[in-house]
Amino acid sequence: MIKLSIIIVNWNTEKILRKCLSLLLKNIGNISYEIIVIDNASADKSVAMIEKNFPDVKIIRNRENIGFSRANNAGIREAKGDFLLLLNPDCFIEDGALLEKWFEFMSLHADTGMSGCKLVFPDGRHQVGDAGHKPSFSTALNYYLFLSKIFPFFFKGLFLNSEKYEEETEVDWICGAACMVRKSILSKTGLLDENIFMFSEDIEWGCRIKASGFKVYYLPFFKITHLQGSSINMQDNRTRFSFLWLENLRNIYAHFNKHSLIFYDITAVTGFLLRFLMYYLIFLFTGNKMKKDKAIRMGKCFIFTLRNICKPANI
Repeated sequence: MIKLSIIIVNWNTEKILRKCLSLLLKNIGNISYEIIVIDNASADKSVAMIEKNFPDVKIIRNRENIGFSRANNAGIREAKGDFLLLLNPDCFIEDGALLEKWFEFMSLHADTGMSGCKLVFPDGRHQVGDAGHKPSFSTALNYYLFLSKIFPFFFKGLFLNSEKYEEETEVDWICGAACMVRKSILSKTGLLDENIFMFSEDIEWGCRIKASGFKVYYLPFFKITHLQGSSINMQDNRTRFSFLWLENLRNIYAHFNKHSLIFYDITAVTGFLLRFLMYYLIFLFTGNKMKKDKAIRMGKCFIFTLRNICKPANI
């Protein structure tokens, strides 16, 4: 009997997908499992690589890029495991005990519908966006004005953007790059929202799972390396995809808060302006080029958000 179904959506990530699968097979432990890769019409040799090197992996081939939500849902419908692990191909599980311990946590906590690990960059830095709380005016304000960064245990933010979390923490959503879900709950909660092509669909899904009466846990003592946005076209179109992510986050906020979108817009504009000024000042004083690059990105986000103030949300 299969206990864990690992679902990976691939789009032009042949080299990193090979590493992801190799590490999975090395560190799966004693869990009975299956791996399902949904290929969104990749133009590289991803499928041929899987067929040659990982013959036991099930492949679902799409003739076009149907997006993250639809592709994951296709994998979920094929899955036979009691638990589902949604995993991006640029997520590397390097700890040989992680999967067994994570699976054990879900097995022992019957009231938990979803959980996730701490996502880190290859240099070990925490990756903001691996978990967070339901979009509301207070969580948006706390995040954009740094309150959830400075006082993480007093002010809940849209994202957990602090290194201070060390114990299991109840949240409202987990990043879809690496999240484990109890399959039996899906008859009540539903699958991912296929109206969202990609970005922020995990926020809506996690909040829906939480609203259905199941707990959602962030497990920071488990760490997974996440390269973030490693598809070749993602790198070529980083700014465009960032804007899509911001637009989707705004739409999801409006979905949960239909009468306060203007307050969100003003808070987001203020937050991006503060971040631009902060990073640019740091660059002027230190000459750190990375801070300059961040300042430029925050400036672009500020302009994009400013231009969208008062525009109707797509909900």
